[in-house]
Amino acid sequence: LQIYLQPESKFEMDKSILTWLNIILKRDLLIAFRRSSTYITPLIFFLIVVTFFPLALGPQESLLSSLAPGVIWIAALLASLLAVEAIFNEDFKDGTLDDFFISLEPSFVLVFAKVLIHWLITGLPMLIASSIAAIVLYLPLESYIPMLLSLILGTSFMSLLGALGAALSLGKSAILSAIIVLPFSIPTLLMGTSVITSAISNQDYSGFLMIMGAMLAIGIPLLCLLTVEALLLNYD
Repeated sequence: LQIYLQPESKFEMDKSILTWLNIILKRDLLIAFRRSSTYITPLIFFLIVVTFFPLALGPQESLLSSLAPGVIWIAALLASLLAVEAIFNEDFKDGTLDDFFISLEPSFVLVFAKVLIHWLITGLPMLIASSIAAIVLYLPLESYIPMLLSLILGTSFMSLLGALGAALSLGKSAILSAIIVLPFSIPTLLMGTSVITSAISNQDYSGFLMIMGAMLAIGIPLLCLLTVEALLLNYD
C-alpha cells in the first residue's frame, strides 16, 4: 500500500506547488497591470537614457555604434532597478508575506514567482524597446539577435539580484536596494556588452552567452534561497 501512496502524495505536492505559483503569478500580474507606472516607468527611462546619447554626441554613426553596447546595457541595468522596491514591499505592508510564511507552502515558490513577475514587467518590455535603441544607435542588423539573447539572460539575472536586494532592504530606503545590487551586477554588464561588441566585430560571442547562462542557472536556486533567508530576517 505504501508503494502506491508515495507517488500519489508526491503528485499532490507538485500539483499544490504549481497551483500556488499560478495564483501568485495571476494576482501580481493583475496588480502590476492596474498600476501602469510599474512597467511603463522602467520602459520610458530606458528609452530616455538611450536617446540622450545621440542628442548629446550628435548623429555620428561610427561613434554611436561603438558606444551602443555599453549604452544599452547601462540603460537596461538602471531601468531594471526602478521596480526593485515593489517586488516585496506591498506584500510586506499588507501582511501577504506573513500569511505565506505561516502556510506550509515552500517559500522558494513565492520568491521564484516574484522574480518571474519582475522580469515580465521590466525585462520583457526592455527587450522590445532594445530594438528601437539598436536603430537609434546604428547597431548592425546582425547584432540584433545576440543583443536580445544577452538581454534575456542578463535581465533575468538582474531580476534575481533585485529580489535579493529588495529582501535585504525591506521596509527601508529604495536607494539601499540599488546600492546592494549594483556591485554584483558588474559581471552581467561586462558579459552583456562583450556579447554585443563581439557581434559587431563579427567575432564569436557564444562563450560570453554560455557564461551568462551558467550565471543564471546557478543564480536561480542560489539567489532564490538567499532571498528567502533575507526575507526571514525581517521576522526574527
